[in-house]
Amino acid sequence: MNAVKRKIKILDLLKEKGSIDVESLTHLFGVSKVTVRNDLDDLGKKGLLIRTHGGAMLPENLDLVRVLSNTLKEHEKEKYAICKEALSLIRPQMNILIDSGSTTVHLAKMVRSMPLTVITNSVLVLQELVNSDHVELFMAGGVLRKASLSMMGDPAAYFFSQVHADILFLGVSGFSFEKGMTCTNIIEAETKKQMIKNSSKVVLLADSHKMEKMFIAHVCDWDDIDYFITDSLGEQERKLLEERGVRVITP
Repeated sequence: MNAVKRKIKILDLLKEKGSIDVESLTHLFGVSKVTVRNDLDDLGKKGLLIRTHGGAMLPENLDLVRVLSNTLKEHEKEKYAICKEALSLIRPQMNILIDSGSTTVHLAKMVRSMPLTVITNSVLVLQELVNSDHVELFMAGGVLRKASLSMMGDPAAYFFSQVHADILFLGVSGFSFEKGMTCTNIIEAETKKQMIKNSSKVVLLADSHKMEKMFIAHVCDWDDIDYFITDSLGEQERKLLEERGVRVITP
């Protein structure tokens, strides 16, 4: 079995079992441990698995993954209102970073006629802005995560380490007032962390339906967030966040 077929089989086994180990793959393929480790390392660099001690695991729980095409129309009114508020933070000539997600796509539509530099890892944001005569567009490379139509992995993280954004408009899968922000994919979370690191201001865009929903991959804590724009928030929760230095904006 050649390297390509081995890697396909490895990914199939991961989808079936969730994790695999070098020892069992060595016996299955009849190759050395070095060969198996090289296969796993290569797949890991492409963002298709997470290397563990002695093996590998899926970067996300496939049962919890929601495909972006299915979420774009959900809570659309709330997402539009959130992005309308976000628009007030943007000034001409800014460098803004628009993260992937179903909410941030609405923001991309709103800035088409503004003289901006937009940096993104989202295929849908790219589609919205590619024909704009006003927006200078930078697109991250990397591995395409089809569920979110976003670029992630080491190439994407390196790209974001080389740029600076005045504002990052961040998307997440869920947020908790105690645990912070999470998403469903460990590799995607690492990409988001690099975006946060290279942005002067971080604006979290998340509707209230994501409140107290937790997923496998930790993205950041509230200390990393400057603005939180949501459709609805209780006074107690608002006060809690404002005490931590987060400016809360609701439509």
